[in-house]
Amino acid sequence: MRVDELQGRALVDTNVLIYATLSADPRHARAQETLALRHRPGVELFVSVQNLAEMYPNLIGPKNQPPDSPGQARDKIRSLSRLRGLTVLPLTLETVQSAMELCVEAEVTRQAYFDRQLAALMRRENIPVILTENTKDFEGIAGLTPLNPFA
Repeated sequence: MRVDELQGRALVDTNVLIYATLSADPRHARAQETLALRHRPGVELFVSVQNLAEMYPNLIGPKNQPPDSPGQARDKIRSLSRLRGLTVLPLTLETVQSAMELCVEAEVTRQAYFDRQLAALMRRENIPVILTENTKDFEGIAGLTPLNPFA
């Protein structure tokens, strides 16, 4: 499946959200188009509070040149969190426990935990698709389909 064929429920990963806020980035327009899918009948887009939290250090950090000020980063994240048609999902203890089980099953360690946390949230919410540049991070997780909007 290609992103432009998307129907149903999908989670938007942090990298897509970041590119949507960086007008000088070559992926900006495609990230904006991806977020605009929320207006298409039959499509529901979601983000996790985890995605929003992950944005902050990336926007103010050295990978973003020039880095955003803390206030700019906060404002971008607030703006995204308020987009009509983009549902923000909370994390729960149940989700964290499910993520740890996914990590144990796949012998996942360190930072990859956070991908499993998103996977656990997606399973809880019956969201089968994640829109991400990092498709390899989600390959092999049963019930999830990673789609790269930039491919």
